[in-house]
Amino acid sequence: MSTPSDIRSLCQVLLNGSPGRETLQAAEDFVKAALGEARKQRGPPEVRLEAWQPVGTPDLADRGERRTLLLALSPALLLEGVWLARVSQPATGHLSAHGHLFAIYCRIVGLEDDSPALPLHFRNLLTCSGISLPPLYSPTFFNDRRIPNFALHMPCLQLGLMHRPRTFFPELLGYTLAHCFLDPAWWASLAREDATAWMSARERFAKDVRPMASAALASCLRERCDPERIGAGWLLYRHSLESLLAGVAAVRARHPTATEIMADIIRTKRPYAVGYHHRVMLQGQSLDRWLAQAEDDPVPLLEALRNSPYTDLRCPAASRLIRAMDFGGPMFGVFTAEERQVCLGWIENPSAEVESLRANGAVHPPVSDRVANLHRPNSNGRSEKNISRTTVDYRKLFTALLNAESAEDCPPEATIAVERILRRSRWLERLKPPPRTLRHYDPIAFTQWVEGLYCREAGRYRPSNGNPRVGRDFCVWAALQLAPSILVDGCWLAAVPTASENLGEVERHLLQIYADEVGNGNPERNHANVYRRLLQSLSLTTPEFETEDFARDARFIDAAFEFPVYMLAIGLLKDRYFPELLGLNLAIELSGLGAGYMEAADILGHHGIDPTIVQLHQTIDNLACGHSARARDAILLYLDRIRQQGDVTAVQNAWRRIRLGHASFGAALLPLAGRFMQRYLADRLKTVNPMSRTVRKTEPSPSD
Repeated sequence: MSTPSDIRSLCQVLLNGSPGRETLQAAEDFVKAALGEARKQRGPPEVRLEAWQPVGTPDLADRGERRTLLLALSPALLLEGVWLARVSQPATGHLSAHGHLFAIYCRIVGLEDDSPALPLHFRNLLTCSGISLPPLYSPTFFNDRRIPNFALHMPCLQLGLMHRPRTFFPELLGYTLAHCFLDPAWWASLAREDATAWMSARERFAKDVRPMASAALASCLRERCDPERIGAGWLLYRHSLESLLAGVAAVRARHPTATEIMADIIRTKRPYAVGYHHRVMLQGQSLDRWLAQAEDDPVPLLEALRNSPYTDLRCPAASRLIRAMDFGGPMFGVFTAEERQVCLGWIENPSAEVESLRANGAVHPPVSDRVANLHRPNSNGRSEKNISRTTVDYRKLFTALLNAESAEDCPPEATIAVERILRRSRWLERLKPPPRTLRHYDPIAFTQWVEGLYCREAGRYRPSNGNPRVGRDFCVWAALQLAPSILVDGCWLAAVPTASENLGEVERHLLQIYADEVGNGNPERNHANVYRRLLQSLSLTTPEFETEDFARDARFIDAAFEFPVYMLAIGLLKDRYFPELLGLNLAIELSGLGAGYMEAADILGHHGIDPTIVQLHQTIDNLACGHSARARDAILLYLDRIRQQGDVTAVQNAWRRIRLGHASFGAALLPLAGRFMQRYLADRLKTVNPMSRTVRKTEPSPSD
């Protein structure tokens, strides 16, 4: 299990960084060790679908006890639901149990509810209690010395489960069940009597999600999920929470001394102070040298400082050290008011106990050297020559990407596949006439450009006035070839879900689109499942789509896998290709409103084939308030976020990447479109040639 000095860095990297393979392995080992410890301490795993309360809750009538508990709970509750963020992956989002759990996640982050996200309710509770903490995305949050190391065990588990939702799915389900069935009365006890919003939010949450959690359990058991592993997840949650409460009790049993608190402050500030104090001398050596030696043990520095002219033991407030922290002093703004007060108390009496929550161990810089080496992203970049020469097996890559749980699980060919499509897109963009592209970004011009694309595509539609030129056999064949793409519908947005506080307006638009694609927790509305029903109605059966047998099915043409591979890869590599992803998302959503979809619905209806999957996109992708509108607004907000940083050049650079992503939709579909045209022309040739031995009996000739 990670050492206390590493757990802060591990949490920071897992939430806000780009965790590498070794970091993900460390997180996985952390979860496994915690599961083993919970089993050892709690006995046989079990699940009881009834309200429960943890033992060992501190006396919340005591102001100090309550403040200590709220601080200790802060990381876990501000990260509430984060373990479910990636539960609906491209390979699993169509499954009932995963859908129910993803619906719980959406409920926690306030995606479909008028009330704020639950973590925001807790943030308000902290504010009402006089506790101010940095936002989760701040590099200082997990390094805040007021949060003890033991309080980071539970959030580290939650983040580990987020990154390995398939590896630990049964345990993740049990963990969620325990969370959902925690008694609302216990949640209410954390708040003061006037915190009605908090209490009502917890009561509504329990009422809403317990049926979802129970349904997820029932679905999982029907699929022969290991009930013992589910029980282990339940135990893990309970053991982690009660261990946290025990840690709070231990902290309150003994207050740290002023010297211990000062040592924590020095450990926190030291990395950012070295290099600024070479002229300050203490006992014959510079303060910089003292700071460099204080990484493991700051006490010698404290003793030297206490015996120096910088402290006045008779009048601590007059000490040069204290005055340096005041306005105009050389350290003004470096120390908080609370830290200044601690320093005063230390000068008065270094052995005095201080009623303050300390870190119960060394507080190190935001990322230790060891963990920093672990999370550096593995560059999969390739030169243009390598991209051109490398052979990509798209069938094999399709299966590999479906079974990847994070970006680090992607094989190097994933980046090559994305770069190859983007290079093709650049070539295609040069061929577009000026009205079809927007070279220079302007919010108004962009909005008009999007509306122009919509009107132009919608205007191409001509209602069918007779028998379509495409026969039923072609429709059935095309439905099969589109299966690899539509069975992963929404996959390009699968990595967007994260902690509630880290979801900005841009990410919330994308998350809402993704939630709709996967059915908002309802398997019947899951787009992939809608398509499965279409395939079934056409008597088209395939192997399970996440298996190699599916990708190797000889009925599929090779071109059927290039577009879904691109969507899967760019979704997993979201952090690297986010602007391109925004453009691709806009193109995909707008395509549902064009003439192509409307004509497809007419053709399918003519041949007696269920057009639901096509009609679904025609409605949900609308430009008024649907997916196309959200895709447009996400781009506007993203570029405005860059503009507010004052870099006009960066806005145009980002727009060029977004525009490239938009063009990549057509570029990625080119091979498949070419094969469709080839098949169509071959069918027409056979139909109109009376000497052909394979005349289509089901499709009338033009003379008919």
